[in-house]
Amino acid sequence: MNVRAGPGGSQQVDLASVLTPEMMAPILANANVRRRLLPYLPCGESLPRTAEEIQSTLTSPQFRQALGMFSATLASGQLGPLMCQFGLPAEAVEAANKGDVEAFAKAIQNNARPKQEGHAKD
Repeated sequence: MNVRAGPGGSQQVDLASVLTPEMMAPILANANVRRRLLPYLPCGESLPRTAEEIQSTLTSPQFRQALGMFSATLASGQLGPLMCQFGLPAEAVEAANKGDVEAFAKAIQNNARPKQEGHAKD
């Protein structure tokens, strides 16, 4: 895993080194996860929909490069205002303002938990 010092001396995680295709494969193999993910993906005939197509996208150099750029920009502390416009929770926006990738991920995860519990009851 690639870790570097971020703003304020905190350690920052490179998402491209954490979200590897090997780590994501078992998650994306779950049909329920893919079903819940699809509404957040753009529509189009050529876009990936199956587990194999999604896995292929995750292993592409373009995706890896985009993930690395997102991670670096998030760690720089420059994405806070944009995250606010997406309606993310205050904790996620604050973490993005600080460039704290780990706190950002935790805030997103904590925000998703109540929704996930609601899906589990369905």
